[in-house]
Amino acid sequence: MWKVYKYTLIDLARNKFVGGWMLLLLGISFGLFQLEDQPVKAMLSLSQVLLALVPLVASVFSIVYLYDAMEFTELLAVQPLRRSKILGGQMLALGTALVIGVLAGAGIPLLAFLPDGASLTLLLSALMLTLVFVAIGALIAIRNREKARGVGLGLVVWFLFVLVYDAVLLWVMFAFSDYPIEPWIVPLAALDPIDLGRIMVLLKVDLSAMMGYSGAVYEKFFGNATGILVALAALFAWVAAPSAWAFKAFRRKDF
Repeated sequence: MWKVYKYTLIDLARNKFVGGWMLLLLGISFGLFQLEDQPVKAMLSLSQVLLALVPLVASVFSIVYLYDAMEFTELLAVQPLRRSKILGGQMLALGTALVIGVLAGAGIPLLAFLPDGASLTLLLSALMLTLVFVAIGALIAIRNREKARGVGLGLVVWFLFVLVYDAVLLWVMFAFSDYPIEPWIVPLAALDPIDLGRIMVLLKVDLSAMMGYSGAVYEKFFGNATGILVALAALFAWVAAPSAWAFKAFRRKDF
């Protein structure tokens, strides 16, 4: 696995998109902190950018890269290598490259202008979402043979998590307002990894009311620190579940 990881990581280091992604985040982050007088406001503005862009880029880039590397993957698949090691090396390299991009592009400005727990929580949320959507992107690429269909499905998944899911959750809240549904909001919110990342940040800066009903319920049931840990555990589950499904599909894939 480590040889596949090393080769893939070297290939990603030569990829102009990875460097461009890091520079884009660096420019946005420094720009927001320069425009805002209060670092906390800049951090909250940056959180909206990161929680929307990071999942999109991680998912679509992973899908496109795995499709473009398919010939190399097919060559490795006919070698005496376990398929789990092939996919594991590729996914680990993708995660490493994109995590480094987020750390350098957003982490440096955050820790330079606002070195506190809120910035660390935002950075941790962005890193976890990177890994989550790398896993989702790998699963989509493996289960769909056509590149255009895979990219389109990745965009649909991102759109559902960013916009549609919150609207559905709000509808459920109003539709069943006469019933004690608060205990159900926590597991329902955990079905959206982007929502989990947003909850972590807003709980840390004590602005859960801005998150809406799901954030308020998280704070009520768990409190700030425990709520962040619960959300983080749910994000780890979001990394593990698509990864396991992707490995299973890759082992059965007919090259």
